[in-house]
Amino acid sequence: LPLLSISRVTMPRRGRKRKKTRTHTANAENVAGTLATADEVKVPKSLIIRRGKCEPVVADLIQDLRRLMMPYTALNFQEDATYRKLTLNKYCQHVCLPLGVSHIMAFSQNQERLSLRLAKTPQGPTLTFRVHQFSLAKHIQKLQRRPVAVKSLLESPPIVVTNNFGDQTAPPQVKLMRITFQNMFPAINVATVKLKECRRVVLFHLIEEEHEEQNDRGDKTESSSTPSEGKGKTVQQRIEVRHYAIRATPVGVN
Repeated sequence: LPLLSISRVTMPRRGRKRKKTRTHTANAENVAGTLATADEVKVPKSLIIRRGKCEPVVADLIQDLRRLMMPYTALNFQEDATYRKLTLNKYCQHVCLPLGVSHIMAFSQNQERLSLRLAKTPQGPTLTFRVHQFSLAKHIQKLQRRPVAVKSLLESPPIVVTNNFGDQTAPPQVKLMRITFQNMFPAINVATVKLKECRRVVLFHLIEEEHEEQNDRGDKTESSSTPSEGKGKTVQQRIEVRHYAIRATPVGVN
């Protein structure tokens, strides 16, 4: 008869769960605490989006504005512009706070106007502008005899210049605009800045124009207006934004 041997099968002994002893500690109170240094936390970061349907030329304007805000902005950010329920408040909660974004700029367009909303995250304030006219970078380069290579200039942030915004006696809305524009870009340390890093300038120029009150009484879509000293006149305020490239050349060398 054949012999049948039966033996007890024992499973290999299971070891205890590995305990992780080495880890990277992060600041749980601040999302930006995971950055390398404290200086990177203070650097303002921006996000430029469009809400709703816009013309293709507006999409080109957004890309030019993203290049202006480089290098601390999302250049290739893909937003769902058709999803109108995604408000700026939801952008701040789900996108800006996890990524450490400090400013958000949103374009929206209808049949009458092109609007821009500039918000400081997460608690504001929010500035609303109406875009009257603009020029694209590709149109400016076609007019130049020697176009400037833009990619090499985007490695360092631009220098911010605010003109005609007044002093401490300026109106509150003018002070708010000047402070907001300056805080959108990182501060420059004069003691440590290098000349090769100063390659661009962004100019914010305030233009004030007086108009008769009867001409603008029914138009509520204009820029912020303040009453002037004369009766029946209002002062329309417009912001002109220009982007310049700097080229350093030696002077006084034989």
